[in-house]
Amino acid sequence: RLYDTRRSRAEDEANAHLIAAAPDLLEALQSLIDMDVAYQRGPKVEDAVEIARAAIAKATGEQA
Repeated sequence: RLYDTRRSRAEDEANAHLIAAAPDLLEALQSLIDMDVAYQRGPKVEDAVEIARAAIAKATGEQA
C-alpha cells in the first residue's frame, strides 16, 4: 500500500504561514539568547533557553 502524499489546502496554507514566519521566529529566539535572560534565571527559564538553542541549531543546520 502506497503512502498518500496528498495534502489538504488548509494544511498547505498552514505550512506556508509557518515557512513565512520562520525567519521571524528564528530572530525572536536569537534575541532571547542574546539577552541571556539574566534577570530571572531559574529552571523554567533555563529550560526555555535550552529549547531555544536547540531550535536555533536546527534552523541554522548547526549542532546544539
